[in-house]
Amino acid sequence: MANIDIKEKMFDLLNNTKGLYSYIAIEKLVSVMMTDYVKSQNKDVIENYYNNKGPDMILPDGIDDENGCIAVEIKSLRQKQMSLKVIYDTIGRFMFNRGEINNLLLIFVNELPSQIRERIKEKEEQLNFKLMIWDIDDLVRIFSKNEILFFDTYNNLNSILLRDTVQAGIKANNDDYLIKRKKYIEQLKSQYKKDNIVLFVGAGASYAANIPTWNSLISELYVSLIDKLLKTHQIEINDEDKEKIKESVINQNGNSPLIQTRFLKNSFKENFDESVREILYKNVVETSGLLEEIGQLCIPNRGKLGIRAIIDYNFDDLIERNLKRLRVKHQSIYAEAMHPDLDALGVYHVHGFLPQDKEDYNDLGNTLLVFSEDGYHKLMLDPYNWANISQLNFMVNNTCLFIGLSMTDPNMRRLLEIAAQKKYDDDLCQHYVIMRRFKINNSGKSESIKRFENVNESLQEDFFKSLGVNVIWVNDYDEIPNLLKQIKS
Repeated sequence: MANIDIKEKMFDLLNNTKGLYSYIAIEKLVSVMMTDYVKSQNKDVIENYYNNKGPDMILPDGIDDENGCIAVEIKSLRQKQMSLKVIYDTIGRFMFNRGEINNLLLIFVNELPSQIRERIKEKEEQLNFKLMIWDIDDLVRIFSKNEILFFDTYNNLNSILLRDTVQAGIKANNDDYLIKRKKYIEQLKSQYKKDNIVLFVGAGASYAANIPTWNSLISELYVSLIDKLLKTHQIEINDEDKEKIKESVINQNGNSPLIQTRFLKNSFKENFDESVREILYKNVVETSGLLEEIGQLCIPNRGKLGIRAIIDYNFDDLIERNLKRLRVKHQSIYAEAMHPDLDALGVYHVHGFLPQDKEDYNDLGNTLLVFSEDGYHKLMLDPYNWANISQLNFMVNNTCLFIGLSMTDPNMRRLLEIAAQKKYDDDLCQHYVIMRRFKINNSGKSESIKRFENVNESLQEDFFKSLGVNVIWVNDYDEIPNLLKQIKS
């Protein structure tokens, strides 16, 4: 009966719908139980859970009757038909990176079909190491040796994972983020060579070209509306006072901007888009260092595609203007049933599009301007909306690099969670976001403040990992253009 309960709990975790949480939780549960089992045999265990290098565990003294150093890889699959591919991929990586280790234990937290085992046996003679394969029945056999530890770990996984994340942050060195960043850039370079990168671009990419931030845009619209209303009562607001009011409204808008923008949109009615366009481009310049490097990434190397697509959360057309200047063939996609030509780079404006020269574009009236609560509700409640389907397709099938985004968009996070559930194994952290490190302004930082910063960073990394996203940290946004240059080099 206990064995049945253990298996049910394992399957409950495997079928968990919270993005990548199930994979992270399963790996930790298996790691805890395997460590306990091996140590009960007076043998050593080396865990690589937070190392991101090599296998998940190393058993230098072996396990059971298997002697010699054993590398352990833990895999959990949502789609059984993908088991063979995962095994071949894992075996291939191990063959080239095994060093002095001559044994691989591949653990599947699934019921592995007999035909899969037979296919692997046919390949074993071609291997230069010994391969052992376990599935969930082998795990249940081991876990039942210490049921108390299993159920205690299972019932407290959230606390255990949080504790481990905090400990990892405490132990982190100040330059650890640079080591990770170098590794992630190398991974992105590899994906770029495979024509597999999709850029997700947010407001931060346009900011250096003097496009106003979200809060500035909202606040200026709000002040403009009030100004027009006051003029009907012969009350004038001078420019100096307008700036003071705008600064105060920015702070107010920080609490609930979507609610205020619904009011704005309803108040401006027919001329809303024109009002937004006017403020959007009031002080714009054509390019910036970041936009230049985004454009350079989009210039394909010989015989290549370059960037596969761009998802643009901004209303502006600065990406298009830079692509045009660099002579990169592209098409703006901003409404249902629009598709780029096969030889054109698609720039998908999933929150709406307000180009500077609207006469150059057709059917702009069909774009959904996601500027307020009602716009977000339409996206959140309509799973078949073209913008959602486009984003989800790229998140599932490609490597996505998020630039200039705070990652707070609830719809985008929801799509990332769905994409993670559609993946076939636990090697899912294939997306990347460039973010600025959180630093407390204190010239003489105490050790406790430094540790807090490291723990906070570790917690953020863990959260984004659950969405399938690796964090590339920078100290300043000015570092981003050089990172993009490295991807193409």
